[in-house]
Amino acid sequence: MSRAVCDPAPPGVFLGLRANGDPIHLYAGAAPADLDDWTPVEYDSEVWQRVMQESVIEREAAPVPMSTRTKAVPRSEGLRVRFGRTYTDDDSEKSSYFLKARKIISRVALDEDDLSDAEALIDVLGATEIDYAISYATAVDHACLGVTEAESDIDSDERPFTSVYRTLRTSHTANPDLGYTADDHYVPWDGSRGIATTGPDGSSFFERSSAMVSKVETGRYFSPAESLIIADPSFKDVMRTSTNSHGDPIFKETAAIDRSGNPYDTLYGYRIAWTHGSRTHPTASQEPAGNPLLFFGSRRALRLGRREGLRTLFSEARAQDDRDEAAVKFRSRRGFALAHPKAWAVLEEVGPAPDPEP
Repeated sequence: MSRAVCDPAPPGVFLGLRANGDPIHLYAGAAPADLDDWTPVEYDSEVWQRVMQESVIEREAAPVPMSTRTKAVPRSEGLRVRFGRTYTDDDSEKSSYFLKARKIISRVALDEDDLSDAEALIDVLGATEIDYAISYATAVDHACLGVTEAESDIDSDERPFTSVYRTLRTSHTANPDLGYTADDHYVPWDGSRGIATTGPDGSSFFERSSAMVSKVETGRYFSPAESLIIADPSFKDVMRTSTNSHGDPIFKETAAIDRSGNPYDTLYGYRIAWTHGSRTHPTASQEPAGNPLLFFGSRRALRLGRREGLRTLFSEARAQDDRDEAAVKFRSRRGFALAHPKAWAVLEEVGPAPDPEP
């Protein structure tokens, strides 16, 4: 590891950056700053503000503090309640789900010719941090929402979590209180817009999305206060042109203001959170290219394990390096699990069925 400043420097020399991005200068009597350690990015910094704007999971999921690499969390399966004067123990079967903290990492090489003065260093590192924030937001959303394959402990597989999509398309019948059959809360949509009919098996977006939402609304895990729709932005166009059987719009743009003062859209009166991570793809990606997904469920059932926040590590070029390049690393540690499959449902745009062969 290298130090940004190895020898005493005259007052005013730039030594590095604080967690909030402010420059550190050396003044008379001060000691050089050691930049060898990972520096945490403060949650009120521009970088984390951008993450919270872009990432549905970081912003909406229920946080679970993690002090170890893995953590078992009791699953909420309800508590049996009875009337009377005599207490009896709850006899419902209890189980837990596990959170595993995974590293979300990146590294960027920087030409030292572009870092010849303090202002350049601040500008380049600032732009790099924002780029990481945007990519991180989509990557963590997709890993938690749209990865189609099973979780893997092998880093190169890039399947860090069991996504909501994967959970809803898999049977969970070992625990009778958890009992869920694959695709019970899954609704395919062929892309038809059409006009809503009065039949139960219509193919319009209104009918298919309404059927998807009702799978959660009619279950025991429905909570109006916690309900949220998560969608890929490609659904905006079809939502704008969709109406119910009476011709009323089902989508409202900037329908209300949230607690942070930001406007939000609604579908069927439920708040929508948009993310580019709401698409299918076999592995976690910051640019998933699969089918668009529309989710509905309880925010409380999305559990985000927080082992370590975003940290950065900056290092200048060393004498033994082949090129005069500095480098900056980024890392964060997160875990994720869906607390109960019946708390969420998903609609997938699968496209029209292929024409039958002659």
